[in-house]
Amino acid sequence: MTHRIKIVRTKNPCIVVALFFDGTVKEYNVATLFHVYPQMKELEDQVLFHSVQVDAGGYGISWNDTLDLEAETIWEDGVETGKALSDPISELAFELTVERERAGLTQKQLAERAGMYQAEISKLERGLSNPSVDTLQRLAQCMGLTLQISFQKAEIG
Repeated sequence: MTHRIKIVRTKNPCIVVALFFDGTVKEYNVATLFHVYPQMKELEDQVLFHSVQVDAGGYGISWNDTLDLEAETIWEDGVETGKALSDPISELAFELTVERERAGLTQKQLAERAGMYQAEISKLERGLSNPSVDTLQRLAQCMGLTLQISFQKAEIG
């Protein structure tokens, strides 16, 4: 079975968090590759490290034309941290949590910046709330991000 990545995010210092299409969430420490592939040491540059993107089709992730990592490596050697993020609200909760942590903010700090209560952020991160687009835009802006919404072709099988 081929495992494909839907979303990838980073955590300091060299951890990638991958959400696979089957809903599995795995963390992988990229620093373990530094001694095997010396060119990967470039990822010690946190600006470069945080620029990671999912490759077309989800078969891997990459930082630039020379630095990439296969989805199968993350699947096989990563540590599973969660499962069953198959609905949009759960995916939103996952992304919001990862982005807030990447921004170095607590729930309370994000709430204060966005003019919300910390309990509202907590509900969002636990997938217990259905926020408006305006709320999502405000949260993204408070974290220095832009909101992107897209429709995807449904997976069959």
